[in-house]
Amino acid sequence: MTDPLSRPRLPFGAMPFSMLLDEAMRHTRRHFKTIYPAVAIPLALLAAATGVLQALWFQGLTSRTGLGASPLWSVQTILLGFAQGIVMAIGLIALQKAAVDATAGRPVDMKEAWRFAVRAPVLGTLFLHGLALIASVLACLFPVFYVAPLLSLVPVIMAEEQIFGGAALSRSAALTRYNPQGRFFETPLVKALALMLVTAVISYAVAFLVVLPFQIPMFISIFRDAAAGKDTAATMGSMSKWFWIQIPSQILQSLTTVAVYLYAAFGYALLFFDARSRKEGSDLAAEIHTVFGSGPPPLPGEPLR
Repeated sequence: MTDPLSRPRLPFGAMPFSMLLDEAMRHTRRHFKTIYPAVAIPLALLAAATGVLQALWFQGLTSRTGLGASPLWSVQTILLGFAQGIVMAIGLIALQKAAVDATAGRPVDMKEAWRFAVRAPVLGTLFLHGLALIASVLACLFPVFYVAPLLSLVPVIMAEEQIFGGAALSRSAALTRYNPQGRFFETPLVKALALMLVTAVISYAVAFLVVLPFQIPMFISIFRDAAAGKDTAATMGSMSKWFWIQIPSQILQSLTTVAVYLYAAFGYALLFFDARSRKEGSDLAAEIHTVFGSGPPPLPGEPLR
């Protein structure tokens, strides 16, 4: 029979997913006032500026006959959305950096978090991360449900361990797949996927409640114009005013998105520290076993056996 002491043991069991969610909420409440405004306000201003530009462009296009469906509108919308997405990603990285520092017990410095988010290695790693996610989406979509949680710890790893590029992606894959006991629901990969689903449900539910009051009047107006037999130009002209009304909803949606992601950022930070401590603890136990064997470590001054 194998001596149980001869096998390396984990220092403690994996954090249950319910506890991870509770701890993430506790950290979010504790550090909300310190972290949230420094990210939410700039991104809300960005959402407002984007909404104003969209309204001005659409108003200018619909003021001229036949330009309501101009390809120029689509190109400008795509470029503006792409630029907004980049700035949003940078802001969320700053949020993740602050969440990692808070989880680790370090002082939170939001200026340093923003400076970290715009560093070239961070942006380059985000680009690689994005390419991996896009490739998984293009490959029949379903692989993204594996690739996304597999790489979910990349922002945390950049913030905590200063590892970038392909090494950060490999490190995330190694930690999320760490499951020495073979328990499916204790795998960090499964917990990361579950955290993504929880975050997505909360985010879409909140966004629905925020956007719906602004969308309903617009849809009613469009249906009334269509029922009255108005031509396309007249309908597009009446729609231009609704773009201005959507600006408050875009601001509110940005504010709620940052709040939800702050909660998720603490969840990923907790998941990272839990997986790393268990993995490194197991590696340390294995090293001790290699050096000292199955018996207890020698006393000071006692020769190794």
